[in-house]
Amino acid sequence: MRTVGAISLVLLAGTSVWAQALADPKFHKVVMLEEADLCEHGDWHLVFEDEFNGTELDTGTWLRFYPYCMSYDDCEASRTHGLPNELQIFRDENVVITGQGTVQLVLKRGEPGSWFSFTSVYSSGLLHTRMPFGKGRFECRARIPRSTSRHITSAFWLFGGGPSCSEIDIMEQLWKEPDDYHYALHRYNAACNANHASTEERFPMPWLPDGFHTYRCDWDTWFVDFYIDDALIARVCRLYDLLNKPVSSCWIPTGIYLQNQAFPAQDDELSMIIGLGLIDGPLVDALGNGPPIPDLPAVMEVDYVRVYERGP
Repeated sequence: MRTVGAISLVLLAGTSVWAQALADPKFHKVVMLEEADLCEHGDWHLVFEDEFNGTELDTGTWLRFYPYCMSYDDCEASRTHGLPNELQIFRDENVVITGQGTVQLVLKRGEPGSWFSFTSVYSSGLLHTRMPFGKGRFECRARIPRSTSRHITSAFWLFGGGPSCSEIDIMEQLWKEPDDYHYALHRYNAACNANHASTEERFPMPWLPDGFHTYRCDWDTWFVDFYIDDALIARVCRLYDLLNKPVSSCWIPTGIYLQNQAFPAQDDELSMIIGLGLIDGPLVDALGNGPPIPDLPAVMEVDYVRVYERGP
């Protein structure tokens, strides 16, 4: 590392694991790079898949809650997640293996139920991998529910806790813009309770709930590329030039670059999450008060999930 005035430069030669771990964008905003081809090459190799065949969920692979507690499933956040803005309690029975090669996450209204201090008439389903994954290709073929109420949100995303605390939202159907596809990168503080930086964008795609689509991201050292049905939707770049423009091309000259503060650390390992949530509003609450929420029950149906890594 070299200090020039008040700016610390991380000198990176090549793309060694040590160099990339050192140059976490969150902690090193400025880097000096030698001339290089940033695009990674090599074939993709399948390292994980679940086709959801059979009649039971593979609970050795999947949790049906968030492992946010020391003992996994023994605190309020594990089944409620985004209080006070989310209305649902995630229940095991809302994750349904259909026997037809899919799994359904069912969001519905029913009798009041409680989880710790939270009581709700709404329940939903969630899938969270027990194991995390490093950089690679992540894809999910799914059919998301249509939302006309501005309360339902569907999501396929990656998340890893502190100290890196990174998030890659591969697909979100946001409740406030239900006709849009949304992607994002987020970095948080070490406690994961405050946002450090974000890169995100949304695109009007009201046709997405009409059928199954494959949502994918390719996460490597320098880029995160987002795809729908193999069509590239967006590229998020780790590097910016000194005019603060993203460096999206493969070949770069030797020079000084700014790093995208929202980009994941290169040694991060993130879990895959698929979920269907219900967001509150000024007229509705978890006890079912206010006008009925339309579009319930809602179902997010998943055909498969796959993870690939690059190799020779």
